[in-house]
Amino acid sequence: TRMVEPVRGVCALVLAAGQGSRYREHADQDKLLAPCNRTPDAPPVLAATLGALCGVAERLVVVTRDDNSELLAWLGQQADWYGAEVLAVHTQGLGHSLAQALRQCPSDKGWLVALGDMPYVRPATFRRIAEQIEPPRLVVASHQGQRGHPRGIGRDHALQVISLDGERGAQALFSSGAAWEVEVDDSGVLQDIDRPDDRRNS
Repeated sequence: TRMVEPVRGVCALVLAAGQGSRYREHADQDKLLAPCNRTPDAPPVLAATLGALCGVAERLVVVTRDDNSELLAWLGQQADWYGAEVLAVHTQGLGHSLAQALRQCPSDKGWLVALGDMPYVRPATFRRIAEQIEPPRLVVASHQGQRGHPRGIGRDHALQVISLDGERGAQALFSSGAAWEVEVDDSGVLQDIDRPDDRRNS
């Protein structure tokens, strides 16, 4: 079988620069390195996310904090395996991380934005959103009418995003009502991991 080609002109960004503080209250570990479900041999959360994104876009970049030495060490060993680059940033929140990533990772069509702590999104879902990305478009995955992630940011919106900082991320852009919603049969687009109990059983 022929390998499916990566979606041209799209750069996938995995935002992995949060503090994960709510998770740490319950378990003393980086949630992105915690097992992604409750089976003993489960891969880490971030590994599951990267595995699903592998080969979807022309470029895959993990955006992480420059002071997260544990995660940087893990990425140092694992990123190549997923064909991922690592962008370490000094960040004041999600929007700020995203702004820095767009500035440093230019793209022809736009960016597929995934959250590192959402390991249950299916590869086919990532690909569907990536395929919808066009320069003028904002794209958002939704499940049963609820918006989730991943999201697509067309290149024409880059300047708006680069001017963002802090926690709000691209929420303001997406709440303007202009986003193209893609309904997917994948509850993973709504499920992030904030606490150990958020993990699926298998």
